Amino acid sequence: MMKLFSRSVIAACTLLSLGSPSASGQVVAACRGDGLLCLDQGWTDAQRAMWYTMSQGSRLLPLSWARHLRTADDSRPFFGAAHLGALGYLDNPVSATNPEGLPVGFAVDQNPADAPQLMCDRFPAMCAAGTMRAPWLGLNCAACHTTEITYQGRRLRIEGAPTLADFDGLVNGLQAALVATANDGARLRRLALDLGAATPRDVESLNRQLREQIAWMEGLRRVNDGAVAAGPGRLDAQGHILAKVAAVNGGGPPPEDFRADAPASYPFIWNTHQQDKLQWNGIAGAELKLNVFSRNTDVGALIRNISEVIGVFAQIEADKPGITYRSSVRLIPIVSLERVLERLQSPVWPEGVLGPLDRGRVAAGAPLYVAHCQQCHRPLAAGDQQSPAPIRMEPIESAGTDLFLACNTFLRTADAGSMAGKKMFGVAGARIERTDVAHKMLVNAASGVILRQWRELLASVVTDLVPRPLEGVIRERNLAGLEVLPGVTDPVRRERARRCLAAGAQELLAYKARPLNGIWATAPYLHNGSVPTLYDLLLPARLRNTVPAGVPVPDPAGPLRPERFTLGTRAFDPVKVGFAEGAPDSTWTFNVRDAAGAPIPGNSNAGHDYGNASLSEEDRLNLLEYLKSL
Repeated sequence: MMKLFSRSVIAACTLLSLGSPSASGQVVAACRGDGLLCLDQGWTDAQRAMWYTMSQGSRLLPLSWARHLRTADDSRPFFGAAHLGALGYLDNPVSATNPEGLPVGFAVDQNPADAPQLMCDRFPAMCAAGTMRAPWLGLNCAACHTTEITYQGRRLRIEGAPTLADFDGLVNGLQAALVATANDGARLRRLALDLGAATPRDVESLNRQLREQIAWMEGLRRVNDGAVAAGPGRLDAQGHILAKVAAVNGGGPPPEDFRADAPASYPFIWNTHQQDKLQWNGIAGAELKLNVFSRNTDVGALIRNISEVIGVFAQIEADKPGITYRSSVRLIPIVSLERVLERLQSPVWPEGVLGPLDRGRVAAGAPLYVAHCQQCHRPLAAGDQQSPAPIRMEPIESAGTDLFLACNTFLRTADAGSMAGKKMFGVAGARIERTDVAHKMLVNAASGVILRQWRELLASVVTDLVPRPLEGVIRERNLAGLEVLPGVTDPVRRERARRCLAAGAQELLAYKARPLNGIWATAPYLHNGSVPTLYDLLLPARLRNTVPAGVPVPDPAGPLRPERFTLGTRAFDPVKVGFAEGAPDSTWTFNVRDAAGAPIPGNSNAGHDYGNASLSEEDRLNLLEYLKSL
């Protein structure tokens, strides 16, 4: 099924110097022998291959186990193409850079033989068996930020767009497969034989190792298993990352009062190097340039990328004294991938596949965009890869969208463990209290990884690295006379929302508005993926975050955003601009309300309404065509 491979960092970095074609928006010749089409987004084939396969240090499972592990029902290989394809991960055929035939974004992480083993206090059996030093299988950026659409029998790959994969299905299914194997003597012995471990002692060693991995995954599952199912194309990534940091800082079990109950759509990531605020709530917003490989590297981007790797299976010892942390994070490959990402251009509407744009409607939609959208989504010139991207942070009150991604990150606290008393950036920033906000611990963990690998270089300049507050006056809002989350029955969620709305204009209590180039390729819409198409985004919603006390929620006349729609298909609707509703291969139904009709916190489709009801149908169609042209 899979073959072991290695790749040197030097060879990977060599790819950075390869030229890239100018992005034309036209579909290039089939980029694979099976007829897959790729847009010209400025990448060479070599850069695309690097993006798909390079390890950032994510370590989900030992590679030898992954080669032979079967699904919980024992019906097929867990990491086989059929099973991972059913979970929405994209196939990537066997090649020189992918000899294992792993899906897009699945990468093999090599731990050098002379490197110290990590986390042996948590995984003593694995360390004793040498498993922690063996190659591991993990994920990189491409797994979450690559997609495909299909239209009239043609498949189109879009780089940097949000995946449709079911991440929670992958992780929970993997844990179930490990449990089923460990609990079935015949399956356990079969796996041991596949690994070349034939003696009873070998089988017992494998059993202990499996149970260590299961216990680790179960501890994280308990605090990530929120009431709101994410489904395909969504993940409460910030919840997962903050829970992971709380789990590894030595502060005891992570708190369960903020489970991963605010799933978000994966952001599209072209032009990220031009933005000074990253993630939906701008949590990665520090700016500092360091010279690496004779080019400037943004430390804010490094912290963001390292944070993601920590959340997605990196091994890290953040429970030790000192300001540096041993980890599996691969700093130089992260820089290399960031450099490749800088070359990625936004996808231009492929008229040869999806049909021509209506130029008359595009022209008629342009002034509507200026009137309704441009104040927040200021444009970036087509093909501009250098200018700072105009970013606006919109407070949750005025954005009106679902509160809980921003709210959870803002309010979530944890026991700091060994991080207590340390500075947020290791050598700079505010000190971390015994119980403190978890995002400060996340920055400390990422900074400790950087300092471990770049001690002298970074320590001399990191004192200049400070987060920038949200523009505007910090205030406390009086919510008297307002009903918060009308119709929501969960008192814990209602109180959490009230605390966030009362906090006013605070850093992190905002959502990012960015240039909309390539927005046509990023369905479903809003930060929580609650609106299926661009057309639907131009309609008003029935839900509200607040209404005056005693006043019913407004019921706008005319068409409204759908509160129930299907997901999971790749079939594209070029008219409404999103995935086709009711396609036979849909695997999931998104619900804004529960079975009793109450709004589901985390799934609200409210907000982002700046005069939607005032638009005529003709206005909507003209504005939609203009958005397709960006």
